[in-house]
Amino acid sequence: MKSVYTLLLAVVLPAAAPAQTSLGSLAESLETLGCYADSARYEVLLQQLPAPVAYSIALESKGAPADTLSSCDYIISWQLPTPGGMSEGFSAYFDGHHFRFRDTRLQEYHYELNRETFAPGGNTGRGVQNQAQFAELLPQNIGRHIRTMISDSTYIYTFHPDTVFEGRKAMVLKGVRRSGGYDGSEYVYVFDPDTYKPRHIELENNPGQIGEQCVVVSYAGNATAPDCKFSIESLSERHPEAFERYRESTFSLATLPGRPLPRMVSPTAAGDRYVHERGDALEGPTIIAFMDASLGSTAELIGAVRRATDMLPGRTDIVWAFVNHRAEDIAPAMEHARPGETVLIAARGAARNCGVGATLPVLVFANRAGNVTDYVVGYNKDLTEIVLQKAGMAGLSSE
Repeated sequence: MKSVYTLLLAVVLPAAAPAQTSLGSLAESLETLGCYADSARYEVLLQQLPAPVAYSIALESKGAPADTLSSCDYIISWQLPTPGGMSEGFSAYFDGHHFRFRDTRLQEYHYELNRETFAPGGNTGRGVQNQAQFAELLPQNIGRHIRTMISDSTYIYTFHPDTVFEGRKAMVLKGVRRSGGYDGSEYVYVFDPDTYKPRHIELENNPGQIGEQCVVVSYAGNATAPDCKFSIESLSERHPEAFERYRESTFSLATLPGRPLPRMVSPTAAGDRYVHERGDALEGPTIIAFMDASLGSTAELIGAVRRATDMLPGRTDIVWAFVNHRAEDIAPAMEHARPGETVLIAARGAARNCGVGATLPVLVFANRAGNVTDYVVGYNKDLTEIVLQKAGMAGLSSE
């Protein structure tokens, strides 16, 4: 396997005039980079494999100078062809929330609930948000890594601020990390001299050893930057299947009480369209029951909720929000709607907006003002009493 130096010598030539850019200013420019997007090919070359393992990656990030946990907010999506088909996933961080998904597993971490996972032993560099796969390819994280190189004597490097790489002007940082007299890694970073954005990376780990591994990253440099509005809502809209089918955490659901009921748009079993916009008032206290008709407890849940509302004074509406896609699929559980009831089908999007994941049923209680007052996850034999209490509180609440 060729070393990164052998590869670099073939493509880097000195330019005629020196540039004034310092390594420190390059690091600062990368760390403070605003809205950014690019795609990249990430190849891992191993001596024992005849061909590289090649990922296709999409990168989006925005510098977050006030965030003590991460240098940036980001979303990273990736794909990897395998003999069994396409493997894919994503990772994201913003505002103290970290998500990572691979094939059929969605993991999520929230700083207010899992502080240790974001800074094990007080070290944010070891946190889940900074150890996510491919997070080291983001320009803001590269900038932070360069600052580490500058202050860490184990990094031995040279910086060429005005040179040529593959026939184009470039800034090139190359060197080795040496400890105890041994080179643990060799590295080459290539940057665009006008934008300072990364163009190419080569890393050789354990050079000359049995476990030698070479990583080559080629940035496309042609992506248009998005709006960089990172949120749980926008992430779940971009990856609906991951959040609808594989989300097990109830974190987003738990944050609903006291907030407006999220936007809900879904077809009804009668062929109409149900629309509730976030912030709109409701005609009365309302129970939104997210259900799957294929579950054996669905009929019992419907009966328990109806018994509770029958005992409540005044009006309480019910929205039966089935995630099933066809009206005939829900017919065995829901023969007909009663006055004050609305039956929705294909309500996965509405469920996702409310933070409902793979665990069903879920009951959400809202008052006349359209604000969520409480929720219940799952079915149990005391559900009638629970609904009676929580729906009663929603009826008394108007704020």
